[in-house]
Amino acid sequence: MKRMFRLLFPVCLIFFITACAGDGNVASTGEGRGGALTEYYGVADEMPMPKRALQAPVADVEQSGEAINNLDVVDPKIIREGGVTFQTPDLKQTRIFLDSLIQRYKAYVVNDDQYKFDDRIEQRLVIRVPADGFDALVGELERNVERFDSRTISARDVTEEFLDVSLRIQIKKETEKRYRDILARAKTVKDILEVERYLGRIRTEIESLEGRLKYLENRISFSTLTVTFYELKPEAVGFSSQFSVALKNGWNNFMLFILWGVSLWPFIIAGLVLLLILFVIAGRRKRAG
Repeated sequence: MKRMFRLLFPVCLIFFITACAGDGNVASTGEGRGGALTEYYGVADEMPMPKRALQAPVADVEQSGEAINNLDVVDPKIIREGGVTFQTPDLKQTRIFLDSLIQRYKAYVVNDDQYKFDDRIEQRLVIRVPADGFDALVGELERNVERFDSRTISARDVTEEFLDVSLRIQIKKETEKRYRDILARAKTVKDILEVERYLGRIRTEIESLEGRLKYLENRISFSTLTVTFYELKPEAVGFSSQFSVALKNGWNNFMLFILWGVSLWPFIIAGLVLLLILFVIAGRRKRAG
């Protein structure tokens, strides 16, 4: 037994030493890859490894917290929209009045459409007005219009989205700056091309976020009001004209009903066949009884 122990003990000892030496070589190899880049660029986790893709250097928790603290405290960001519809006795005079309101409140028209119907001429303006003058413009419009057919005003709070986009822009700009620092220290063509590729991607993301932020700022700064006003045609005011219009509309509705019935012809035929079968069965039962 002792003889066997003496034979096995050296073998186990050699095996143990060899295993430990192998682990040490693997560790030293990993240190050689990361450590060389650390000494070369000064940032180990941010530069591309020779045999793996570059990982984007993201801001850590402390830097994200600093970015949040650096954001200015903002007032609530509200997007306001509205729409009004009313009848007017004079389309041109109403348009002149609206143009004076637009000029007085430094607003501008983004859409100007006109429609002609059987009984009226309708005009629709989409107006962008500075947010601080939106309520005043609507109030003055109410005082000069006898009655609104419809009036809707809505407000949407986008403060959270505004702050989120602003924060993401700050963090990505910090990341872009770190990439540029890495690019300035890069010395191989491969590393330069890879860093420039990531710089292009993050610059695209920044521009997209900045576009979204500008869109929100524009919608917040300028509220949108859709004004629809119409004038009844002279022939549509009298009773006889209204009667003829109603008669015409009735005929059109009747023709639509006929077309709707024709479109259901398979069901009509199936129903008639079913009724015929029921009559035949009822007649046989009657004769049998």
